[in-house]
Amino acid sequence: MNLKAKMIVDTIRWSLERKGISVYIERKGDGDAGAIFVKHDKGKGLYDVYHRVNDYNEGKKIKFLSTFTESSIKEFFRKQSDIDTDLWLIEVVSKDFDLNGLFLKQGL
Repeated sequence: MNLKAKMIVDTIRWSLERKGISVYIERKGDGDAGAIFVKHDKGKGLYDVYHRVNDYNEGKKIKFLSTFTESSIKEFFRKQSDIDTDLWLIEVVSKDFDLNGLFLKQGL
């Protein structure tokens, strides 16, 4: 099933807010097909970044991309925005929450 980008973003946001976790939409992309990035603020200037990719075995899934420092993440997203003006950027602020587990549980 190919879900619209806005629907996926809303699902992530609602799931986390229901658990009392702060979620911010830093950048709104194309509602139908924009790339989706999730920036997880782990504290101490470290961010885990997840990206929705096409996995040929499982279909489109949100996968862990890398851990960035505060200075490197700004440059990374500046470059990504130059490449894809329709991307979504979601920021999640929670030091101990397992985002990967949430994505797996929801089939995202």
